[in-house]
Amino acid sequence: MFGLRQKRATRDRQYGLVFQWRLPVSSTMSFLGAITLVALISAGLAASVRVRVGSGGPRHPEHRASLIVVPPGAEWRALKTMAMEAGPFPVREDPSQDPAVLALVQQGMTAASGTGYRYQPRYQPVAVALPDPAKEAAAKVSPGVLPALPELERPVVPAMPTAGLAPLVLAANGISARVPEGPPAGVAQGGRYLLEYDAEGRVTRVSTVSSPPEAVAAADATEAWLRRVTIEGGDKAGGWTAVEISGRP
Repeated sequence: MFGLRQKRATRDRQYGLVFQWRLPVSSTMSFLGAITLVALISAGLAASVRVRVGSGGPRHPEHRASLIVVPPGAEWRALKTMAMEAGPFPVREDPSQDPAVLALVQQGMTAASGTGYRYQPRYQPVAVALPDPAKEAAAKVSPGVLPALPELERPVVPAMPTAGLAPLVLAANGISARVPEGPPAGVAQGGRYLLEYDAEGRVTRVSTVSSPPEAVAAADATEAWLRRVTIEGGDKAGGWTAVEISGRP
């Protein structure tokens, strides 16, 4: 700044330095001149080089056409035929729809198919035996209806002896019921009960699941008898089991 660097370079040469290791700094005018030169070159390139942005494909020539409206008639059909003949799918006559061709085909079919035997069915009388209403009324037979079924007799259930009855446990896990005495009078076979027992196997509660009609009168005696039953092989903490009054094996 203010020629200080130039003074130092001159002093170095006076001291006998061989190499000029202090490079002089260019002046401001040189810097501005360089900027101006670069700007002029850029402006010249921008003015001379044109860049086209877009699809750089070839330009197609302009095509023009005219629309002519022809009313339906003979001229319209002629123009339509000419246009279709000039296209890839020209018009061809269909002989199957030509009246003359159809007439020739029909004439040939008539000549080829001569008169032959024609089947004509005839009715043949068949004798059918119809039922006589008078005879059916005399025999009291109703056609189409089956006779009434005979009335069934109610089965008689014999009284089962109570000496051989005992509660049978309805389980397959080794539980059994031990009865200290025989059943009371009125206990019927087939009744099912749900027993609750404690840890010692004593029955604490009896619930009736199903009971025969003849055992209704002795329901209280049956429950009292089941309370004296001892459950063996049950859970250690007690539980529930189902039994059925059955004959001893």
